[in-house]
Amino acid sequence: MISICLGALLLAAATVGFAVRFAPIPGHRTLYLVIASPLLMVAAPVAIVVLSSGRRWVLAALASCLTLAVIVVQLPWYVGSEPDPASVQVRVMTLNMRFGNADPLAVAHVAEANADVVMVQEFTPAAAKGLADAAMGRTFPYHVLDALPGTEGLGVYSRYPITDLTHIQDHQVALVSARVRLDRVAHDTTLVSLHLPAPWPQPIEGWRNDIAQFPSALDELAAQASAGSILIGGDFNSTIDMQPFRQLLTNGYRDAAEQAGSGNNLTYPSNRRFPPLIGIDHVLTRNATAVSTSTVEVPGTDHRALLASVMVPEL
Repeated sequence: MISICLGALLLAAATVGFAVRFAPIPGHRTLYLVIASPLLMVAAPVAIVVLSSGRRWVLAALASCLTLAVIVVQLPWYVGSEPDPASVQVRVMTLNMRFGNADPLAVAHVAEANADVVMVQEFTPAAAKGLADAAMGRTFPYHVLDALPGTEGLGVYSRYPITDLTHIQDHQVALVSARVRLDRVAHDTTLVSLHLPAPWPQPIEGWRNDIAQFPSALDELAAQASAGSILIGGDFNSTIDMQPFRQLLTNGYRDAAEQAGSGNNLTYPSNRRFPPLIGIDHVLTRNATAVSTSTVEVPGTDHRALLASVMVPEL
């Protein structure tokens, strides 16, 4: 009887974890379930074992079907895509600097070693000065910076020449963007740094409204870029298990981790006694293919830097 109750409980937990991945997120309770869904879904194969041992074959069959469904939705994030053979590699780094408190020397060092373009969020005037003093401009002489107090500041640093600034009309999402010219690439590449509001602990409506409006900004960026590639790095305050985030991946936009087959890159919280628990920082691509992603700890911030190697087609 104990095995039956335990198996049924595991099956129920896995069912909830799977179902909330496809549900809207009206409030914080649903948000917590979505964040926990990867752990909840692990209960499905465990339920097979427990229910089979109790000879509850119907429930075990249901657990098997649910396990297969879990594999189907998760597997694409662990199977890499093939880039265009005629491509140029661009190394992307995105980092939330936590009210500008990220160690500027560490940021500059990690960026110099791993990136060709850098997108920063929570970029304050003090952070801008700190990176300037850390000789960020020596490695990345081209930049578009919107340093602001608090959490609203954004910036893009580039090794490549900036050819134009792009402007998105009538949108609420905080972002800065520019076009850069890559050697051997026919069309200029659009770079974007963005920061969506956090859904917690404040009311969730701000996050819901901004992520719902963001597709229109993505469509406008795509229209402006035309055949050119787009690379977006930022703190989306969203995991890959959240339906509103996955709904952004249309009109040619892909998550770099999914393209690279590297799964869920956990970036938050960083610099704690335990490893990061969730992945809320992302790199999105359009007309380009990420082939690898990884994370790096940076002192002074509660986010790990997310790195992506992206292949930008020459034509």
